[in-house]
Amino acid sequence: MTEPCQLIGMPVPRVDILNKLQGKASYAEDISFPGMLYLKVLRSDRPHARILKIHTEKAEVHPGVVAVFTAKDIPGRNRVGLTIKDQPVLCDDKVRFIGDPVVLVAAETVQAAEAAVQLIRIDYDDLPGIFSPEAALAPDAAKIHETGNVLVDRKLIKGDFEQAVEQAEVVIRNTYRTGTVHHACLESGAGVATCDGDKVTVWMPSKELFTDHQEIAALLGLPPENVRAICPEVGGAFGDKRGLAPGYYAALASFKTKRPSKMVFSREECSLVTVKRHAFTIDYTTAAKKDGRILGVKADMVSDGGAYAFNSFAVLTKAMIHAAGPYEIPHVFVRARAAYTNNPITGAMRGLGVPAVALAHESQMDILAETLKMDPFEIRLKNGLKPGALTATGQRLDNSIGLTETLEKVQGEISRRGTPVPNGSKRYSWGVASMFYGIGVPGSAKPSISQLEATDAGDFVLFVGSVDVGQGSSTLFTQIVAEVLRCEAEKIRLITGDTDRCPNTGSSGASQLTYVAGRSVQMAAQNLKTLLQRAAAAILAKPEEGLVLDREGFYHPANPGRRVSMAQAVKRLKEEGLSPAAEGRFAPEVTLPDKETGQGAPNGTYAFATQGALVGVDMDSGEVEVVSLVASHDVGRIINLHGVEGQIEGSVSMGVGYALTEELVIKEGAIKNPRFGEYFIPTALDVPEVASLLVEAAEPSGPFGAKGVGEPAIVPTAPAILNAIHAATGIRVKEIPLTSEKLWMLLKKR
Repeated sequence: MTEPCQLIGMPVPRVDILNKLQGKASYAEDISFPGMLYLKVLRSDRPHARILKIHTEKAEVHPGVVAVFTAKDIPGRNRVGLTIKDQPVLCDDKVRFIGDPVVLVAAETVQAAEAAVQLIRIDYDDLPGIFSPEAALAPDAAKIHETGNVLVDRKLIKGDFEQAVEQAEVVIRNTYRTGTVHHACLESGAGVATCDGDKVTVWMPSKELFTDHQEIAALLGLPPENVRAICPEVGGAFGDKRGLAPGYYAALASFKTKRPSKMVFSREECSLVTVKRHAFTIDYTTAAKKDGRILGVKADMVSDGGAYAFNSFAVLTKAMIHAAGPYEIPHVFVRARAAYTNNPITGAMRGLGVPAVALAHESQMDILAETLKMDPFEIRLKNGLKPGALTATGQRLDNSIGLTETLEKVQGEISRRGTPVPNGSKRYSWGVASMFYGIGVPGSAKPSISQLEATDAGDFVLFVGSVDVGQGSSTLFTQIVAEVLRCEAEKIRLITGDTDRCPNTGSSGASQLTYVAGRSVQMAAQNLKTLLQRAAAAILAKPEEGLVLDREGFYHPANPGRRVSMAQAVKRLKEEGLSPAAEGRFAPEVTLPDKETGQGAPNGTYAFATQGALVGVDMDSGEVEVVSLVASHDVGRIINLHGVEGQIEGSVSMGVGYALTEELVIKEGAIKNPRFGEYFIPTALDVPEVASLLVEAAEPSGPFGAKGVGEPAIVPTAPAILNAIHAATGIRVKEIPLTSEKLWMLLKKR
């Protein structure tokens, strides 16, 4: 008999909430040591040039300067990267974007480091700059890297798209474009390092601490055991906080000088050098029958990878896998390309490339519905993925497929609310969009590992390598352990983000913490419970299978008055020479998409969602107000109700910015709006009221049936808003962000 859940699904308060509210949370910038050196980097002021000579003489003798480092001072490997090791820590041969690091200065004060940087001169031989992926892919384009400018070129082939076109009665072709977006985390980025003998310790915010740990060890030419990476509190990530960051430079300076070192990005520096969301151009074709059945889709997408590879491969792969949308379509052809350019580096951002392809496939769905005079919900329900369906990669879906329920919930809520009547020049309308999203890194079978120990007092210590970057994973892990071991959450102490103390639980990205890491935590708790139950059975002289566990300990139903506490069970284990500790390992059953066809089972489970957006458009000014948003998400099983709702609301706010206001303006490789006064993030006044209508289609392989919602929730927001704008104005917009000025111009042109 399955015992009822006590904490799963409950709105348990976040375990870190008091420290953050009271200002006690410690971030990397807060860490200091006596004798600290402060670091600044001289960065390239041009997009593409050979380095002829670096003049550091004046900087070296500037008062307060302790050391000046160039590429020749790096003791190990001067190349880093998540997939391709192509990014120099300090440039040696040439610079490839405005902001490329060339010289590192370590000084007694920040002011001395800043002044010294201004004294350094570099002789360059300027090279032609390439500022669009189309130009980079031209046959006669100059090479940004010796390997050429093609960064990613992948295909997904299911069936025969040309056959679908021949059989189709309606064919719709359009081109969609999305802009470059900045992560705009509250914490800009910082790193601190110390060196004790031959051991370097680095404190840095990181979504992939164990990857950064390996990269820093290689940079310093040290064995991994000689480097310890610790992640303090993280002030937001959304895909950022990974790869080449201040912690790398702090480690280098500390290792070379044997003094504590610290580097903090300025806000403008953060805007300049941290990775950005990929800009996409997508040529999209949909072939269908008059009854609304989609026979085939073709998507040809080109994206700007920027100066270095970073994780463009993962972003384009994710976009390719999801390009057909949450629909069962027999014939699919997708080509996904990314090119090196001399623009800022692009990388993972919430949803990776899926928000871009969702803009295309959900706009196409509405255009198709309008062409066929069908209801937008009807056409999605007709083609939507259901149990037994095959995705575009040929993966059969058997469990946890809640798309239909999300569509029905949003349709019902919109019908109940109705649409406001026009008011002066203001027109109102609803728009809808759906999506599906693979949870985890596509094709990754690397296990997530968690460890759990019981103390002599009967409390528990959980060790997980991945860190809470704001999404509430620490609270979620605590809930899972407390549920399995039937104890109060306060009895669990969490140790995270320390490569010396924690196992590698995986990245704090790809929406995998709940599903993958959470499952490993559940398994560790279950394994420890089995150990403790065995010890309790020996004390009670009862079969362990019949024991029951509650907050007071183990007991047998035949004699509930006699109980064995956790502390007693721990003591018995130790008397038997056994450690009261257990490990959990989990990796979903996945396969890498085939290199030629893209076919495979890249994700262990998928999230599904539908969102409806109500917009008000001023037909005179072009101003768009997102009045309300209804978000129905299939999350598998709710672990923390407030956490799920918070993730949806946060994603919607980012989706509003993606659709309407946020775009880095880049001209010939230079960011023209690096400050928040010029880069427009939605404020609390711009974000609509969000109604979360949750669907729980349990995933058997997830912890208590859970999946994830952190990234999926941003995917349908922008297309829902654009579909609503079309319904209100009759103008079909195929490029974002759609600012009020752009819409005003379109209204006037019409």
